[in-house]
Amino acid sequence: MAQTKPILLLHLPNQPPRQVTLERDSYRLGRGTDNDIILLNDGVSRHHARLERRGDSWEYTDLDSTNGTFVEDRRIRQVILQEGMRLQLGEKPERAVEIVFQSSARQVVGPALRPPKGPEAHPPKELAAAVVSTIRQRKEPTTGLIPLRSHQLPPGRTVTIGRDTQADIHLPSPMVSRRHALVRPADGTLMLVDLNSTNGTSVNGRRITAPQPLKQNDLVQIGPFRLTYEGEGRLKVYMAGRGLRLDGQRLSWDVGKGTGRKRILEDISLSCSPQEFVGLVGGSGAGKTTLMKALSGLLPMRGRVLVEGEDLYRNFDAYRSQIGYVPQDDILHKELTVQQALWYSAKLRLPPDVGEAEIQQRIDRVLEQVELSGQKDQPIHSLSGGQRKRASIAVELLADPPLFFLDEPTSGLDPGLEKKMMVTLRKLADGGKTILLVTHATANITECDQVAFMSQGRLVYYGPPRQAGEFFQVGSGNFADIYTEIGDPDPRQAKQKAETWAERFKHSAFFRKYIVERFKTLPKEKAGADAVSIRRMGRARVSPMRQFLLLMRRYFDLILHDRILLTILLAIMPLLALLVVLIAEPNWLVGDTAVAIQQQLQDKLLAGGKSAAYSVVGNGQALLFIMSLASVLLGLFASAYEIVKERNVYGRERMVFLRLLPYLGSKVVLLGGFAALQCLLFLLVVGLKLHFPAKGVFLPAFVEIYLSMFLGSLAAIMLGLFLSSIAPNSNAVVYLILGVLFVQILFAGVLFELPGVSSNLSKITLTRWTTEALGVSADLEHLNSLTCTRFQPDPVTEDVSIDVDKPDPNWQPVTIVTEMKQVPGCSKPVAMPLVQENEMVTVKETITKSVMVTPDALDIETPHTFVLNYERNAAHLLGDWGMLLGLSLLFGAGTLLVMKNKDIV
Repeated sequence: MAQTKPILLLHLPNQPPRQVTLERDSYRLGRGTDNDIILLNDGVSRHHARLERRGDSWEYTDLDSTNGTFVEDRRIRQVILQEGMRLQLGEKPERAVEIVFQSSARQVVGPALRPPKGPEAHPPKELAAAVVSTIRQRKEPTTGLIPLRSHQLPPGRTVTIGRDTQADIHLPSPMVSRRHALVRPADGTLMLVDLNSTNGTSVNGRRITAPQPLKQNDLVQIGPFRLTYEGEGRLKVYMAGRGLRLDGQRLSWDVGKGTGRKRILEDISLSCSPQEFVGLVGGSGAGKTTLMKALSGLLPMRGRVLVEGEDLYRNFDAYRSQIGYVPQDDILHKELTVQQALWYSAKLRLPPDVGEAEIQQRIDRVLEQVELSGQKDQPIHSLSGGQRKRASIAVELLADPPLFFLDEPTSGLDPGLEKKMMVTLRKLADGGKTILLVTHATANITECDQVAFMSQGRLVYYGPPRQAGEFFQVGSGNFADIYTEIGDPDPRQAKQKAETWAERFKHSAFFRKYIVERFKTLPKEKAGADAVSIRRMGRARVSPMRQFLLLMRRYFDLILHDRILLTILLAIMPLLALLVVLIAEPNWLVGDTAVAIQQQLQDKLLAGGKSAAYSVVGNGQALLFIMSLASVLLGLFASAYEIVKERNVYGRERMVFLRLLPYLGSKVVLLGGFAALQCLLFLLVVGLKLHFPAKGVFLPAFVEIYLSMFLGSLAAIMLGLFLSSIAPNSNAVVYLILGVLFVQILFAGVLFELPGVSSNLSKITLTRWTTEALGVSADLEHLNSLTCTRFQPDPVTEDVSIDVDKPDPNWQPVTIVTEMKQVPGCSKPVAMPLVQENEMVTVKETITKSVMVTPDALDIETPHTFVLNYERNAAHLLGDWGMLLGLSLLFGAGTLLVMKNKDIV
């Protein structure tokens, strides 16, 4: 009776063939008796391989067996089984076990999952002969799309499409949402509706945003699946199960203008069959990376790039999620562990309906593919060079892209690691991927199916690597001699050689076989052959808030692992505050009472000085300037490296799913949060010694000062991100910061006057507005009013006139008169003299003389003249804050514009 389940035909040496019907989802093959399919043969390992159902396909994985598994004489590790595919278990054909896969056949033998107990039946000789004949005559595949199933849509019923196993059309891929799209009847036609899926649904290369009526021969692209509408309610499903075919036709690229114009690529055509491993080889400046960017769609140029016959440039959005791209530099944050890096990439790249268990299963699977399972919990910075490259590949494998591009993944690796990397890529190609590799190393280039030698922007050879020596006539395997043959130290000679070899190649059998003949199998070309001017729009449709939260969580993890950045964000401001405390006085922001000021002036005069001054406004303004400069320094140094240091990671994520606002927002919010904490710590440490004013303009002064510092720091964060976006590399950042800091000091309006143009430059200086806002809250005008100087003038000589009384020159002090007195013993009176005092008679006389006079001390107000305006009112303070917020928005918009202009696709 007819059998619809797939079968394996097993051919063991000296044993009759037998048949296994695949009824379960997983089988293990090997020589051991604990396997599901036991192959009693010495060429088979005890546990040789695993067979698993992947949706409607079957995947064969070699379990690193000793003797290996071969398909068409090529060792493979993993492959999607195709109708009639023959697998050889063991290296020597005469001793190997041969397995033939058939999607359905007439069953003539019952399932043989264990050694049969009775005589084995034999399949008809006609069937075995037909299968072998089909295998031997099978031509090189012209498409990587494997037909899976035709679906007859039930009339009048809505059909769901998605990753959910309960979907009417089940598409098992991590890039397909659980409920991705649906087809519903409407007015006699069928409408295709995208259910807001992450990676979108494309019809004939255009992403649909509204219900789209299906017409006959419409091509619907959902992840790696292509659904062809055949009309009358029939959908044929294809899957890119063995990679994708890739063709480049007449690709050319020029750079520069006028006399400086230079051609980087010159009329290059090549064709990559599905599941091929292709190496792009050549010296420095040969055009390898440029060609790879053209073939991957990252750098549209003259000519055409076709994926399965469709113009990649026109349909890039449909293929965006199917392209894996690993640049030369690592695309991982080195501070994270391998597990963390892959988890964040999976959460950001895969649809949000992929559960944690599915994500972990996917991570384990890709780590097994690149042989990094043992390094799962190891920080990426501690991995070897080869392991980091494989970790980058693992990130791309999370989405299981059928088309893979790698730029110099073996660069800097020792010969052993280089070989291991090439073997890993060989296994990935065998597992169902088309891989293009740029490399200058040729020691292991024989792992590739095809190699493209380039020189001076020209393709000088394309074909099997083992036959390259025959073409260049240098002997088999002498790849170093090929470099010598096609290159020359003299640029003119090198260009002439390249032209000669390119022309010789175009007339060779290799060009006809691997390019011309392959082009003949392309589908009929569609209109619009040249699409250089057409730009692609649209990335993965993700929730900006979900992406923002994930990016912020990842950034927080990165900060926790980055000791230098964490120190800056947590400790630098308190340390700066301690330095301020060493020199500042408690009253610099509040001043002293009038009585205290008078006493200080008097004490200074008594100490012998001729003058005494009181002023704290100068120190107060200097202190506020230092506070504003500290907040600006914090923001600048915290953010100025944040974009440039992860440019490779950002570039790759931006090509696929990353949105600018969530990316920039995650950094601003987290850095802003740390800045808010740092400014608070700064003020608390400074407050241990300094006194802050009690009242601000309309809030407590401490709160207003804190808000001013935070807004200054926030504006500096935005400025730092802008500098990071324009910096060509990390080394240039320090010089940009140096220039910016010089401007912040010079044009702040504190140290120098601002004449002419400098006044306009001051308007975009963060320290100017921060200092001004701080001065308004601290009331510098009041502090300025306290400024006075007491002078003690020097003694002076003055002529002093004094009226004094003096005796009249005619005044006689006494008058002598004779008076007759009776003297005893005398009979007659005797004349006796008598002194009579006269009352003094005075006259006024003015006397003038020079004397030393000490004037009274003088108090004079000597206010400081400010460059900045510290007028204390709410409108002024809010205006300063508004300027800081406005500058933040300006720098943020500039950052977004710069990053947008740098988008590759």
